[in-house]
Amino acid sequence: MAILFKIIGFILAVITPIASLIVTDVTVPFDKEIPVAADKVDGYITGVCHADPENSEMMKEANIYWVRKDIPFLYNSDGTISQRYLNWKAEMQQFADNGIKVMAITPYPDDYIAYGLDPRKPESKKGIQDIALYYLNDLKDIVGAFQITNEMGIDRFTLPLTLEEAAEFIGIQLEAMYPERGNILIGYNLGGLAILQLPGLMKDYHKYCDYVGLDMYLGCFEPVLKNANQYITILNFVRIITGKPVIMCEFGYIGLGEPKTKAEKQAILESYGFSSEEEARANIDEFIANLPDDLTEEIMENYADETPEYKANLIFDGEYSNHIFCELPDGYGLYGFPHTPEGQADFFEYVIPRVRKLDYVIGSFIYCWEDSDDCYVCGQEACPVETKWGLVDGNGNPKPSYYAVQKAFGDCLAK
Repeated sequence: MAILFKIIGFILAVITPIASLIVTDVTVPFDKEIPVAADKVDGYITGVCHADPENSEMMKEANIYWVRKDIPFLYNSDGTISQRYLNWKAEMQQFADNGIKVMAITPYPDDYIAYGLDPRKPESKKGIQDIALYYLNDLKDIVGAFQITNEMGIDRFTLPLTLEEAAEFIGIQLEAMYPERGNILIGYNLGGLAILQLPGLMKDYHKYCDYVGLDMYLGCFEPVLKNANQYITILNFVRIITGKPVIMCEFGYIGLGEPKTKAEKQAILESYGFSSEEEARANIDEFIANLPDDLTEEIMENYADETPEYKANLIFDGEYSNHIFCELPDGYGLYGFPHTPEGQADFFEYVIPRVRKLDYVIGSFIYCWEDSDDCYVCGQEACPVETKWGLVDGNGNPKPSYYAVQKAFGDCLAK
């Protein structure tokens, strides 16, 4: 995986200086889908992920008029409508009443499997499609766009499905919703390395898509892609391989984080009961059992059957290492944009107007509204990986990025 990232990084480093200058898709004058989709979203989506209805006025002050939220699974185990879903619908109605439009994300595969609708089994197709149609019809006066599930290709969201099975899971829902969608946009999103595979697996279903989404966090989860202009390069790539209008369904920049010193990392290893990385690798199952509960649970749920060597490499050579040591390692970050509140603001000030120049991009959602109290992956308050993305801090106070987005999104809407 690390080698593949390096290869991709090298290719992008070569082509980015040229590709970043190409801000107009030459197919736009001949593509009727783009103006139709743009008209459905009143020109351009300026959105954010994970806000609450009480944030609505502050959102609008920042020129944010869309929110992106996950739909709870529709049913209880006995087939009755779940109260979680009903509560969620009422909350989304509050957004609508406050002039905020909703992009709704349908549930993950494991929610359907837990209910008895396994996407790997042909007999589950109708039940899955019926749920998709229920969401569409029940939420048609609240929701402006649907995204079918989220980031297939990322293990924690996709397993136990393969990517091929995940593509069919997405596709059958789009197929069911397409004839009845009316003025609502429907599509799916790309995240991680699935950008290279999922569009090909979805090619027979793109006729049912109004858009394809891209989730991207350059400089945050890997140390290879370093140039902010690579957003333009990759967006152009998505446009070319899908032929669809594009929405930036998630993008952002971690607003705080730095490398741990060797001594600090040693102390953390010792707190888990190990004197060195080598000792932990040699006793990887014991090491995993000593990690924070949330991290242990995720790793054992998804990788329990893998070899000790595989698990050791997974733990120490990838994203999980950052959670274990509560750090952003040396080399993480885009050129010119440090992981600080000011660097986060500068990132939005730079990237948003450049994305807006791409005529085939019909909107973008920032991740996310508010800093988190703890990391949703490892559960640790001190972990910067999933805690410092917000436009406002944990008390709702605007960060520098809030004002950068206010200006940038205002210019987007004025175009």
